[in-house]
Amino acid sequence: MASLQPQRQTSVEESEDNDNAYSKKTVELLNTNRPALAIECLFGIFRFRVQNNEVVPITKTMKLLCVLLLSFSLVVTVYCAYIRLSSAVGDTTKFVDIADEIPATVTLIRYILSAIQTTFFFNQENIRILTTLAELDVKLHVNTNKDFYKKSHRVTVTTVILLFIIHVVVGFIDIISNDDIYSNKFSVIPIYFVYMEQSLEVSVFCLMIMMLTRRLNIINNYLLKFIDEKDDNKAGVFIIRGKKEGLEEFNFIGRASSDNTKIRDLASTYDIIGESCALLNEMFNFQIFMTLVSTFIYVVITIWTSLYYYKSGEDPGSLVNTIMWSILVICLIASISLTCEMLLRSRTETKVLVNKIIMDYDLPQTMRVQAKAFMELIEAWPLRIFIYDMFSVDITLMLKYISVSTTYLIVIIQISHFI
Repeated sequence: MASLQPQRQTSVEESEDNDNAYSKKTVELLNTNRPALAIECLFGIFRFRVQNNEVVPITKTMKLLCVLLLSFSLVVTVYCAYIRLSSAVGDTTKFVDIADEIPATVTLIRYILSAIQTTFFFNQENIRILTTLAELDVKLHVNTNKDFYKKSHRVTVTTVILLFIIHVVVGFIDIISNDDIYSNKFSVIPIYFVYMEQSLEVSVFCLMIMMLTRRLNIINNYLLKFIDEKDDNKAGVFIIRGKKEGLEEFNFIGRASSDNTKIRDLASTYDIIGESCALLNEMFNFQIFMTLVSTFIYVVITIWTSLYYYKSGEDPGSLVNTIMWSILVICLIASISLTCEMLLRSRTETKVLVNKIIMDYDLPQTMRVQAKAFMELIEAWPLRIFIYDMFSVDITLMLKYISVSTTYLIVIIQISHFI
């Protein structure tokens, strides 16, 4: 009995250490994304709440606050749109005056539905992603790199600041170049906040995908470190390498031996990344889909207004604004595509490195078997984002988008001859 007590005490201490490590990683992850999450709260989007350094579901008060903020945004935006349309009808009713409100309406609907979806239905999923990433960081020994979370925090802050500056500049140019009366100029300000929220949601999605990409790169660095050290030992030549800082210098796998199971541990971390990627895909399906829809509508409206001003010979001041906003929303699609493409490229690199271990017949059989199981796991988790199983989000999405836009350009030009 006396010998069992120290063992129980040791196991209790280990569990407490693990809990403290998970709690610490959770806090660091929260600090990493805090700027973007704080701005989301201003728009009435609450993913979770923090209580005693733990992530817990939101309260009914926060849900009520979400409803109030959405109701206020809806009333103000609709009222301002009514002012603009009333002014247009009072002067001369134009198709372009009504058409300019269509993208704003779609974006407003997307904002309301996505906020309700995130706040009321995806609380547990958001909590699960954060806790899963904290567990993943503990398993990957991210604490060996002190600047890991600082770099992620800087990326988040830079993204938020850049997003704010771009929207302020574009909105200011839009107001200055608008030929409407003074009151109508400022009636477009509420919809600018809706567009900013759309860009913010895209940025949050990209930041989360980048978090997965960085952790997958850590796995790749561990695999590459193991392969390089084994090749150096096989060569039998003393090689002086430049010192690297951070996770790349840490040999996670260690020496090759039949008792080494570190490749299996890396495979389990890849499995966590795959589950997190699938969960992110489920959460952001609607936001990405509606972003594509609103962007496509913007492009179609831009084509229509371009043809209108070309045939009428009027001053295309509002056309310049429409083109400017179209470029901005197209950049959102480009950022989503490039971010997902980076994740896919990291997965491809993982696949290549694991295949090198499989094909190395000098390694113990047990390690090669672990690598084969790892390869099967890579095939099981493609880490590819799909939009309702219709479109794959990668670099080809931009090419498909340009192709569809070109097709509609030809169709609209042909139809315009009969109008």
